[in-house]
Amino acid sequence: MFDDDGKPIFNDDGTRKIGHLERNCPKLTERTHGSWYYQIDLERDGDGHRKRAREGSFRTQEEAAAKCEEVWRASKAGVNVLSDETVAEFLLRWIKSKKTELKRTTAHEYARDIELYLVPHLGALKMRDLRARHCQGIFDWIIADNERRAEHRARVDELRTKTDVRSQAWRNAPRSTPDEKSERALLRGMWTEARNDYEAARKKMQRRTGPATMLSIKATLSSALGAAVKEELIAKNYAQFLTLPKVTKPRALAWTAPRVARWKRTGEKPSPVMVWPLKQTAEFLDFIVGDRHFHAWHLVLFHGLRRGELAALTWDEIDLNEEVIHISEQLVSISYEVHEDDPKADSVRDIKLNRDSVMLLKAWQKKQSAERAEWEAEKAAKNSGNRVFTKEDGSVYHPQFFSDRWDRLVQLSGLPPIRLHDGRHEAASLALAAGVAPKAVQAMLGHSSMRMTTDTYQTVLPEMHAATASASLDLLTAYREKEKKDAKKAKKKAKKKSKDQGEEAA
Repeated sequence: MFDDDGKPIFNDDGTRKIGHLERNCPKLTERTHGSWYYQIDLERDGDGHRKRAREGSFRTQEEAAAKCEEVWRASKAGVNVLSDETVAEFLLRWIKSKKTELKRTTAHEYARDIELYLVPHLGALKMRDLRARHCQGIFDWIIADNERRAEHRARVDELRTKTDVRSQAWRNAPRSTPDEKSERALLRGMWTEARNDYEAARKKMQRRTGPATMLSIKATLSSALGAAVKEELIAKNYAQFLTLPKVTKPRALAWTAPRVARWKRTGEKPSPVMVWPLKQTAEFLDFIVGDRHFHAWHLVLFHGLRRGELAALTWDEIDLNEEVIHISEQLVSISYEVHEDDPKADSVRDIKLNRDSVMLLKAWQKKQSAERAEWEAEKAAKNSGNRVFTKEDGSVYHPQFFSDRWDRLVQLSGLPPIRLHDGRHEAASLALAAGVAPKAVQAMLGHSSMRMTTDTYQTVLPEMHAATASASLDLLTAYREKEKKDAKKAKKKAKKKSKDQGEEAA
């Protein structure tokens, strides 16, 4: 203690007298001078032992009291406020336990979101201190970072334009005289400098984190925090209170003549998801009829198989007598490594084959058997697990092969581009345009709900537009024709009646 003059006060035995100045301490507001602690008794555990929560390093008594109140409320809400587990430790423990029950692709997405987003932004926090604002901060950062990436992309585009202009100036410069050659060398140096700037900036380009990825991050966080609530590490699942940009699924569009003309002029697709009208579909089928796996493309365009389902399909799951395919397995690619996996619950389905698909599969089965016999004679045949789509030696294709081959065939055909997965859109659109019931199309594609089929995969083809546009006109025309016929009948009937009455009078 100190007297009014600031001098220390001593006890009778010469030792310094100690007391609590509290609010009267002149150094209380100094950052390095002392700190406040709180300590509270919590509810006893199951064996009756006392539990205490204690924390210090608060600058003022008010701060310590506020934290004490927060911890007390969390404890009353059921949170284990004594746990020191960090968010990173919990997430790694959680994903390790979940991998045994998740599909490979889902587990891969969870692990990616944890590694790239959740741990870098939340990992150092203790689970007991996690709040909604911390979770929202991830997405606020992503949105701000997307703006930075967009600005960088615009800068790269400017540098590319500058490089093209300087390249053109250098290449078009005359070089007859020494002065012209000197000027041309200067222009080349300017082009080289611009090209180097462009290449350096291009290497630093990063893709934007889109709304779909943000939705995936939220789903991962929500699943993890749901488990944390059950373990009483947090009071609420804070992922439920997040605000994210709206996710708008791209609408599937048909390649109409104006859209094709624009694509040829600019190279741009009107939508990420495109389908061909009937004429272009027929042209593509005619073009690829000689391809080794024409029957695979036929299954995609008419029955909506995914590439992983194509790659995994075995002859054991095809009944050519009953004309049915059983979809019960798929091959998935994770970091290009192939794994066998079960489809989603609703994707396990039976597909009724059309007559052409049956004919093509029968012909392919004979050809594949002949190829296998030839390779077995050379003792070089590979074990494919009785897969339907294999190489000549029987080895299995990577699922990416089907996407790459499809893209190459579309490019060679000269038709406007559609992706292999868009073949599912094509199959749905063709079936619906042909009058197949939406419920049957849903079953064919393996969708969990009718809404996904009608909203996501149904594209109104031009042929359907024409039918829709003419429907009301045809209805009115039919009504008018009926009126004319009825009027003629009434007139004929009245004339006959008048004639009969005249004959009776005579």
